[in-house]
Parts: sequence; C-alpha cells; structure tokens
Amino acid sequence: MQVKIWHCYHYGKHETSIIVAETNDLLRSKVRGVITSEWRDEDDGPMPEDFSELMDAYNEQHSDQYFGDWDWSVIDVSLCEKEAAQ
Repeated sequence: MQVKIWHCYHYGKHETSIIVAETNDLLRSKVRGVITSEWRDEDDGPMPEDFSELMDAYNEQHSDQYFGDWDWSVIDVSLCEKEAAQ
C-alpha cells in the first residue's frame, strides 16, 4: 500500500524540524500553528488570515527562520519499519 504525505522543513533559530501531514491543507494548518506560537502582535503586528500573506509576513518579520522544501512524497508502507509493541 502506498500513502501520499505532504512535508516541509522549518528552519528555526536553533533547530530544524520536519512537519508532515496527510494533505496540503493539513500541512498549512500545522505551519500556521508553528507561526502562531512564535508570532507576537506587539512586535509583528496583527497576524494575516490569508496563508500567502501570512507566509510573506513571517518571512519578513522572522528572516532568520523559514519554511522550505515544501513538497509531497509517496511512501510504500510495506517498507516501513514496524514499531515494537510495548
């Protein structure tokens, strides 16, 4: 069985993380959550509702951090390592 996943990297100040989701909309939602956790109205102004505007504002306000390598992949789950039962 093959599964399509959406993913991107978040290059933060101190670490890089990978965000994974089942759909592009869910990935956008997760990215919005990361931005929301870092956004400060007093410094950054009001957070835009439109996703493209939000990404532009985030890149402008947080130029030392960014989201990159936004793409999707097909995973063959039969090749995945199974987690041991606990």
